[in-house]
Amino acid sequence: MTTATKTVEINRRHFLRATALLAGGFMVRWEIAAPASAAGATVITDISDAKPAVLNPWIQITPDNWTTIVVSQAEMGQGIETTLSAIVADELGSDWKRVRRENSLVGPAYQNPQYHWQFTGNAESIRTFHDYVRTLAAAAREMLIAAAAARWKIEPEQLRVADSFIFDDRNGRKASFGELAVAASKIAAPAKPKLKPRKDWKLVGGVELERVDIPAKIDGSAVFGIDVVVPNMAHAAVPFPRAFGATIERVNTDAAKAMPGVVDIVVLRQALTANGEKSDAVIAVAEKYWQAARALSAVDVSWSPPPTGLFDSKTIEAAYETAFAGKPFEPVVHEGDADKRLASDAENVVSAEYHSGWQAHAPLEPMNCTAFVDGDRCTLWAPTQGQEMCQIVLSYGLGIPKQNVIVNRTYLGGGFGRRLIADYAALAAYASRAVHRPVKLIWSREMDMARDHYRPAFTQRVRAALGADGAPAAMEIKLVAPTILRPVSPGPFPNPKIDPLCVEALDEIAYPIENLKVGFHLLDVPVPTMVWRTTGAGPNFFFLESFIDELAHRADEDPYRYRRRLLAKKSGNERLLAVLDLAAEKSGMARPANDELARGIACGFGFGSYFAQVVEARVTDDLTVDIRRVVSVIDCGTVLDPRIASASIASGVVWGLSQAYAAEISFADGGVAETNFNGYRILTLPDAPPTETHFIDSGQKLGGIGELGPLGVPPALTNAIFAATGKRLRALPLARSGVKFRGSNNLA
Repeated sequence: MTTATKTVEINRRHFLRATALLAGGFMVRWEIAAPASAAGATVITDISDAKPAVLNPWIQITPDNWTTIVVSQAEMGQGIETTLSAIVADELGSDWKRVRRENSLVGPAYQNPQYHWQFTGNAESIRTFHDYVRTLAAAAREMLIAAAAARWKIEPEQLRVADSFIFDDRNGRKASFGELAVAASKIAAPAKPKLKPRKDWKLVGGVELERVDIPAKIDGSAVFGIDVVVPNMAHAAVPFPRAFGATIERVNTDAAKAMPGVVDIVVLRQALTANGEKSDAVIAVAEKYWQAARALSAVDVSWSPPPTGLFDSKTIEAAYETAFAGKPFEPVVHEGDADKRLASDAENVVSAEYHSGWQAHAPLEPMNCTAFVDGDRCTLWAPTQGQEMCQIVLSYGLGIPKQNVIVNRTYLGGGFGRRLIADYAALAAYASRAVHRPVKLIWSREMDMARDHYRPAFTQRVRAALGADGAPAAMEIKLVAPTILRPVSPGPFPNPKIDPLCVEALDEIAYPIENLKVGFHLLDVPVPTMVWRTTGAGPNFFFLESFIDELAHRADEDPYRYRRRLLAKKSGNERLLAVLDLAAEKSGMARPANDELARGIACGFGFGSYFAQVVEARVTDDLTVDIRRVVSVIDCGTVLDPRIASASIASGVVWGLSQAYAAEISFADGGVAETNFNGYRILTLPDAPPTETHFIDSGQKLGGIGELGPLGVPPALTNAIFAATGKRLRALPLARSGVKFRGSNNLA
């Protein structure tokens, strides 16, 4: 029989820790031959390296002068594996061509230094880890220098570092990191190492590196969660009831168990699957995935209605209306006396309501995890953004010590926040425990869509009184939204009635408003909700930057110049004004209008960075939109890698346009109505417009990039539509209002 294999290199140390429990007397090096029908199946194999010296949890150096950098953050297409390791290598002084990378396990050294929680998200990877990992690398560099100084009996100040060597130029000698690493590892790390000045950066700060993850993704050797294969592995599939919160009323698995290849049908009742969330589930386990998927159709199961009852989109919408008519809103901002000014100047009050629809994460790689539970130990191979969450949930769910849960992170085929929680990993572990062998569980696309944790809809109602100069003298904002942070929060909210991420962009408005009142209502809904790329800043900027456009129109002023006038009145807006001005210049918005093309603009501050975006489009009276260009200007302090940063902004533009165009989740019979991308419509290649990104290097504290790109796109688009047609669209997605998009394959 012919075989086809794909070999994947896993670091020896991690490999042993993850697989030693699989069988007594297990060989370190192993391979699995896949039948020809399964060509491309992943084979994990050990690579033998010289034993490394560990300088700290992030840096290891082998005698043959290879530097291994442990990467704490999940690579999900954003390029963090390249940039984070480049920061470390640059500060350390390593030869970039002799740098290897490995994914971290769970541990305090890899936690976010600000939140003390190990996760990838919220555009935190660079802005929070940059100074932390530079300090670790600088300490390791000084340890290597100290080892060389001790060997040569000279002062450390006489030495310099370059390309993984320590040089003594006075005496014409050098020593490699590899020669010095063992001695260096025994030296105490300096508490306050000296960091390199920016002028000495060689790998970051404007340098465009080739991304280290791309070659493996091109040749097919990259290991995503769905690629993992381990010895004696079974496969699993899972169905879910239509209604959220439904429980198993009756189940008969006899017919399914009798099907070819079926190992077992695992029935779970109220098993812990996420942070405090429990679910009933039926898991089919078989020798092959399609045997497991077919077995599901033979399971005779009936589901009882959820305790909260069935609901649909109208039920959910009514809950928002009830919230607005209900008790007073929890105060988020209360400056001046907005109520008094709005009441006394009623003839100059502008009112509006904005709405952003429900969104699915819908990563192209569906939820999956490979797990092996052996007694009181559990090993996971998972495409996860939340390694620590996986460890904690599985520890509680399986009743085993936390340190006995080993979480090996693979590449992620899209994350967007969805992979921060551990529901999919928990189900794989429960299946493994039931059948006493490793299990790879894969959700179908339909299950992935039906059992997401969704970005909830946001509804904002606003009133503003304009002063004599057309500027807002008073403003009242009421926001209703379910939680987005609670499912992934490591602790309780400071105020249990306010979700901090839901009020992003409204708790610190850049425009000067003397009398400002912002209130929030945390809505309880029977739908699982969670963070989603842009978190609450996305829907709040859609509302805020659209409404500022309305006020500019009321004041009979150009939207760009109106924003500029307002922002200039408040100190601290210098960086925001700079990105606004450059966006207007680069897009042509600062010049006289082109009769053929309309432009809309939006700007703001989010995730530690400043942005301004312009959408340029031709729009017909019947609301057919042809987007010709999207211009983004970003000030994130310093751009470490312009190519990666530009790609991130461009991907964010596409993300923002998807939610603005047609993507939306709706509800029926207590669950989600959409089951695939034919219902949940996202941008495809024909829909994507040209993008143009410009950066301002202000030299200020580093800000985030990953979640910034989508923020200004929806309001800039609707503002362009208004500029062209005079029609103000206040609800997303725009398909609700009959908007069509020229040249679109799936969104018209």
